[in-house]
Amino acid sequence: MGFKTAFVVAGVAAAAAAGGEVLWPGPDTVMRPQADSSVATLADGSVEVTVGEKNSWPGVRMDFVKGEADLSRFSRFSAVVSNTSDRVRTVHLGLKGCGFQGQGPGSKLTLGPHGTGEIVAALKTLPWALDEPLELVGMNGSPAARTGAGGGFDIRRVKSLNLYFRQDGVSNAFSVLRVSAEGSGLPTQKVLNAKTFLPFVDRFGQFMHDDWPGKVHDENELKLAIAKEDAWLAANGESPIPDVDRFGGWAGGPQLKATGFFRTEKVNGKWWLVDPDGRLFFSHGVDCVQIYADVTGVGFREEYFAWKPAKDDPVFGRYWVKASNPAAHGFYKDRAHVPYDAFNFSAANLRRKYGEGWKDLYADRAHRRLRAWGLNTIACWSSPEIYSKDRTPYTLYIRTAGTPRLKGSTGWWGALPDPFSPEFEKTLRERARACAKTMRDDPWCLGVFVDNELSWNSEERMKDVAEQYFSTVRRVLGEELPNHLYLGCRFAWSTDAVYRAAAQHCDVVSVNISPRHVVKDLPPDAEDKPLVVGEFHFGAHDRGMFHAGLVATRDQNERAQCYRDFVNECLDHPRFVGTHWFQWHDQPLTGRSDGENYQVGFLNVADVPYPELVEASRDMARTMYSRRYNGR
Repeated sequence: MGFKTAFVVAGVAAAAAAGGEVLWPGPDTVMRPQADSSVATLADGSVEVTVGEKNSWPGVRMDFVKGEADLSRFSRFSAVVSNTSDRVRTVHLGLKGCGFQGQGPGSKLTLGPHGTGEIVAALKTLPWALDEPLELVGMNGSPAARTGAGGGFDIRRVKSLNLYFRQDGVSNAFSVLRVSAEGSGLPTQKVLNAKTFLPFVDRFGQFMHDDWPGKVHDENELKLAIAKEDAWLAANGESPIPDVDRFGGWAGGPQLKATGFFRTEKVNGKWWLVDPDGRLFFSHGVDCVQIYADVTGVGFREEYFAWKPAKDDPVFGRYWVKASNPAAHGFYKDRAHVPYDAFNFSAANLRRKYGEGWKDLYADRAHRRLRAWGLNTIACWSSPEIYSKDRTPYTLYIRTAGTPRLKGSTGWWGALPDPFSPEFEKTLRERARACAKTMRDDPWCLGVFVDNELSWNSEERMKDVAEQYFSTVRRVLGEELPNHLYLGCRFAWSTDAVYRAAAQHCDVVSVNISPRHVVKDLPPDAEDKPLVVGEFHFGAHDRGMFHAGLVATRDQNERAQCYRDFVNECLDHPRFVGTHWFQWHDQPLTGRSDGENYQVGFLNVADVPYPELVEASRDMARTMYSRRYNGR
């Protein structure tokens, strides 16, 4: 069974198991081409869409045979698509009905050449709506005016679902494998008065106009939370991983060769990490375990915030910063030329909660939490003040930003670095050598990521660039950091040629995954190497946040179950040796510099853990070694 066919079968089964409904292929829908587009049915049942160069938005339209359909019993819809072109392309998804083209969170997906993925869009609206329009900026998600039954779109009268490109003058193609809907129906929204909505952020960085479990109402609650969690940690502080060794590896499993550092080995047909003591290790980790979480922009939108401490406040003034680096996207992208005020609500809350010496106390608590929650890896973008304690294995991240960019390269996060430039190797070596001063011989360092979500482009051009890029990084790391694994560049999208180059030179190939299911693997003709998930997450709207992230769920219970399902899929896969959740804290309610304001943390802005996700993590830790070694 081919990968694409297997994905369709698995996707249909997953939709059915979740109580969803496959809309297409099915008797109630039909695929029709848009202007300057054509469709053809492939052997596996999918539909290939070929688009021309004349229409601005070419693509395909899934029409309901009866003319319209009521989708109010669902909370989201999705489409599995494959980019059959040799270029990075973004496929858009939207509903149409009553003359309105729907556009919701997760309604577009960027795919590398010949990449496959799932576009997810939310039908379920935020718990809050405004009674009239109000411009809110700097956030990827925020309450909108309630203009229809779905809060802007009447999903009881859906005419069609559209999948399309934004034309850029080049003929392209993609295929549609499945369209489905699932989840429970529309919530009851709380309608808020737009005239009195501002300010809407309280002194803890929380949404002011509602309440939910885990919201902090005063400083005394923060203090009481310490004693409550201390009692929980006293009862549950030991790792839930059975037969765990000092690194979080499996002391109850086979004894393999101990080298004093992390390495990889294939055991009984499955790839594993092996910890410094020679024990099997699955990297169950979390990104961004930071002393200072993301700041949020206050400049240009001061009226959003009910509390803004004075810059010279002896306690909280230190948590103001002047943001001057340009954001990659969003409201602040073109405003960094005039440095603007930004504030760190998370750090202010930690100061309130733990007192003057909060940094050391918080670092200690982070390790205690990680162990109790069954997490054994402090993953990418974490603080050295936390990971350098010799208590939890960690990964290192090195950037090549600042080196010359490859001519003609473009992408979501910017152009690709030019690996043929002498400055590329020089800069990489300087940064690797700086890291080596403190961690060259550190057994707690699991490995090194270099770069994140690079803009790999066409199949023909990138294969040579990829070979130069990965071989150069491999050589430099081998000379400057020889004891540690090279964990790749955290692919979000790529081509088979680039994957083959990565597999040839990396110890572990890292992939960032946004769909609900594990949809990435190495090409069949690539060198057999292990994979690690550098990022995945799920979010919900039920705890005071405006955006559920790249993969929306109904509530915290479904969010936790999605975590279990995803990690189990990786445990059952012969290549995956780890899963790193993005991220430790929720993003700011009012967005980081590029507007991301996702509910994706193990902890909220007030340092309150999400108990459902914590328990899901503990569940996975209890069984991860036995499941991967012995099978489910």
